[in-house]
Amino acid sequence: MKLICVASLFLGVILYNSTLAESKNYETAEEFIKSIPHADRSESLVAEGDLNGDNLKDFAVAVNIKSEGFERHSQLHVLIQEKSGKFSLAISSKKSPVAGMGCCWVESIDIKNGSIFLQNNAKTACGMEAATHQFKLYKNTWRLIGLKISNYQHCEDPQLSEVRDFNILTGKTIKSTQLDGRPKKYERMEFIPKKFLLKDFDFYNGFGAPET
Repeated sequence: MKLICVASLFLGVILYNSTLAESKNYETAEEFIKSIPHADRSESLVAEGDLNGDNLKDFAVAVNIKSEGFERHSQLHVLIQEKSGKFSLAISSKKSPVAGMGCCWVESIDIKNGSIFLQNNAKTACGMEAATHQFKLYKNTWRLIGLKISNYQHCEDPQLSEVRDFNILTGKTIKSTQLDGRPKKYERMEFIPKKFLLKDFDFYNGFGAPET
């Protein structure tokens, strides 16, 4: 029995090390996208910039994946550049279905000051909503640190626009509202901050928003 257990353990170590040795590196973000089954390269978005403070170019990639039928999925990936110049996958979000009928789609992705900014848009008959999630490598963890949600209701009279800017780390919120182009009104609020990880991101506009 002991010999069998030792042999199994030894085999497990070999398989584990073999998996690590075969971990994939990529020359470009485009090569990474090509490696994903059914990825739609024309609908996938790429941003480049330094994400871990080593002065090397990294990538944030929002991949659009075509599934059977009319279904589509989105997934966010972070590629970190190694000293060799190649890129390795650092982390990925959930693979989440894309809703239809005007809601929701990834509008843009950008990297600024070491953060990833991903904007999702949603639209209904009377309103438009944009949510920008800010992710960062914070204390060695890829997590959500900021969220801005903008709403515009054009069927209302007077027409209303609202922006809520959440600092996920401090629990501070700045809310601004505007009616028919009049001067904006600002309100400061607080909430109990919680930790939201990039790996759990599901492309929902309200991901990370405090409960009201």
